[in-house]
Amino acid sequence: MEKGGDWPRVVSCRILAVDDERDVNTALREVLEHNGFKVDSFDDPLLALKNFKAQLYDLVILDIKMPEMNGFSFYREIKKLDKNCKICFLTAGEMYYGIYSDIFSSLPANYFIRKPIGNEELIRKIDEIINDTAIRVRSK
Repeated sequence: MEKGGDWPRVVSCRILAVDDERDVNTALREVLEHNGFKVDSFDDPLLALKNFKAQLYDLVILDIKMPEMNGFSFYREIKKLDKNCKICFLTAGEMYYGIYSDIFSSLPANYFIRKPIGNEELIRKIDEIINDTAIRVRSK
């Protein structure tokens, strides 16, 4: 529950953010924390995966283009560990369906957030995703 733009949420959600660009990762963490979320962030997807704990996060936010492991591969690994975990993608790159068509077809369009995005719009979209119950039904 949000009480205006600068008031923190009464009930905070836990988010895992993974983006290989440190400045983007830091800015994302700061915006989310300012808006009442508890955030764990990693710029190394392999380290994030190693530290992932099932059923801990309300949402995982992933960049798509990352070295070592791209966001789609990370998504597949997380779903093996926690099939009900909500995951969205935050990316500046073009999104190609190709071999990842299963992921694209299983997620609503609003689970793909394009960079750059304003802080208020980002928070609005994240709130929508966290409060979306349809994805839980689909992932069972």
